[in-house]
Amino acid sequence: MPNLIYVQPETDVKWQETSGDLVITLNNLAAGAGRQGAVKDFGAATAKSRWYEWRFFCQFATAPVVGEIVEIYLKFGGDDTPHYDNDDGTGDIAVSAGDKRKNLRLIGVLVVDEAATGVIMSASGVVEITHRYVMPVIWNATADNLVATNNLNGFSLTPVPDEVQ
Repeated sequence: MPNLIYVQPETDVKWQETSGDLVITLNNLAAGAGRQGAVKDFGAATAKSRWYEWRFFCQFATAPVVGEIVEIYLKFGGDDTPHYDNDDGTGDIAVSAGDKRKNLRLIGVLVVDEAATGVIMSASGVVEITHRYVMPVIWNATADNLVATNNLNGFSLTPVPDEVQ
């Protein structure tokens, strides 16, 4: 009889302005602009999950148009020589140009499903991460700024390693 494989979620890593584990300043992220979060170092030669659940959430300052999107990317760096997927650095910084997304991994989009303010919208998915260094990159492809309030916008990764029973 084969073994059952379960998923055992571990502690998540959160990126937010002031209440996360790492910083990403999405407060008032402008329409047609992007922001990169601080780098997460999963450590060299350490056991870590290969699979992660991701979640992005945001609130808009003005009513967005249904169907507009916010793009969610991950930026990686290698183990020995952390050559990153673009040259925008490793801190909580603005994406320097739209073209800087070309070598990032698009992991999903948040599709606006309600033309309203005061509503926190979220999107989620699962991503495989085998790199040591990772940073979320959020690109606001809507025509509306994100709300200018700390911690109403953010991103998280939750390790979900397989567990053999």
